[in-house]
Amino acid sequence: MHPLIHSKPRTGLQGRFSLEYAVTSAVLDHPGFVSYTDGYVEPPPAQRLIGPVETVRTSKGSGLLTGDTSVEITIGHGTVPRTALAPPPGSPQLVASKKEFAAKVADRGADAPGLLLGLDRKGAAQLMRDTFPVHHPEDYA
Repeated sequence: MHPLIHSKPRTGLQGRFSLEYAVTSAVLDHPGFVSYTDGYVEPPPAQRLIGPVETVRTSKGSGLLTGDTSVEITIGHGTVPRTALAPPPGSPQLVASKKEFAAKVADRGADAPGLLLGLDRKGAAQLMRDTFPVHHPEDYA
């Protein structure tokens, strides 16, 4: 849970590092790429749902995706449905299927599948270099 440092996120960037917001986005809608933008994290309905979300870490584990994840939801009249999953989807132990991965890539935008699907490590590295060129401070001195 170490990278999940924002329990009360106010921006999309903070929402990406919030387990509380991850739960909130799943309750509100399909938690896709756009769910982690300012326009989805900031509105009052999302902020009201983030508040009552409580996370409890039960063991140290050896990493972020170690152990089980249990979810309990207390409904207004006292009913508490529960579920658990281990390992979480997308973890090394539960790798996404080709169809699930393609859906995740498509969620990033209309141009993403053409850019990302079928890339190997070398192609991904080149795409990163082309998209985010390195600027050296001495070039601007």
